[in-house]
Amino acid sequence: MFFILSKIIDFFLQPLCWIFILLGVAYFSKYTKRFILIIIGALLLFSNGWFVNQCYLAYESPQVKLTQNYHWCIILGGGMMRAGEGYRTGETADRFIQPLLLYKKGIVKKMLITGGNVNIKGLKIDETQESKKVEEVLIAMGVKPEDLVLEESARNTHENAVYTKQMLKPYLNERMVLVTSAMHMPRAKACYLKEGFLIDVYPADIKKKDTPSGILDLVIPQERNLSKFAELIREMAGYVIYSLVGFA
Repeated sequence: MFFILSKIIDFFLQPLCWIFILLGVAYFSKYTKRFILIIIGALLLFSNGWFVNQCYLAYESPQVKLTQNYHWCIILGGGMMRAGEGYRTGETADRFIQPLLLYKKGIVKKMLITGGNVNIKGLKIDETQESKKVEEVLIAMGVKPEDLVLEESARNTHENAVYTKQMLKPYLNERMVLVTSAMHMPRAKACYLKEGFLIDVYPADIKKKDTPSGILDLVIPQERNLSKFAELIREMAGYVIYSLVGFA
């Protein structure tokens, strides 16, 4: 039930949803002009590259340099592969590219890929088979099959940590590397610490810009910034909800 509710709540956490609600209120309100000005201001703010980047700079986990070797690297799935025939990488493919580089350097010995089918009957269809496809890609890139383990039941970050714990119980006294998107890392780290893991985080798929913003970022609204801001808002809300229910 929590899984289904979390996906429904996602809809109401999107800035576009807020805009449509405000439009509806404006239509029936005697303060229509004021609401229109609020809507325009919200759209300008949420689509501003400088503002959105500042939000990411404040929330995303920073880049790190690992200083030791590890037996296990845990890779959290979600958006690494796209559905369809063949092997088409998704927006978060960096989640398995970075561990591959660590493996090639000898920093990690084995990798566990966690993430299962997130179908919701009548609401969401997922036929990606992400974990299996990522495993096949990593093998094609030179990773030994015996160095890869799949966990294909988890549907969210809490279940990632719970099911991973069941599979890696003999190693819980060892430090492991946790890899996921930099934006997702605060919640993922909290979930794994809650389950008793000793982890060092290694953020991937970093979206923030550390370089100065140009004039165009400051003055020109872009729809991609609206999408990035929506992703960040949902992730921050997810962290709060996980904390409230005791998952993190």
